[in-house]
Amino acid sequence: MRFTLKVQRDARALVILIRPARPMLDVLIAEGFVVCPCDVDDFDEALRYAQTHVALPTFLVGGDFAVTVAEKVPNLRGVVAWSATDAVIGAASRLDVPLLLIGGSAAIASAARDASRLIIESDHEREMLLAASVTAR
Repeated sequence: MRFTLKVQRDARALVILIRPARPMLDVLIAEGFVVCPCDVDDFDEALRYAQTHVALPTFLVGGDFAVTVAEKVPNLRGVVAWSATDAVIGAASRLDVPLLLIGGSAAIASAARDASRLIIESDHEREMLLAASVTAR
């Protein structure tokens, strides 16, 4: 199997990290999550693999894709979307779990039932680490 679960003892939840960025991966692992990094093309297989190996609440972290596929994820407890675009407004409006937007469209936050939005000024490392820390909370 090509997926690797980054497991911490007493993990709080499973995070499917779509198109992982190094700072996000490191912060989530340090915060005690089981993390399964994957690409969009591998998402379905990664989700099945991770959920059959750990029985924990699941969170998706990604971009537009995370919002779009959220409806089909069993035991989903939340979605974090980076730089999400208006293309996912419909999918966001159907979410029945909390949505955290990092940047992205304000219209998505308005469409979702339970959404928060964090606006960062740039993609400098300091801002990215802050966004990663907020995601972990």
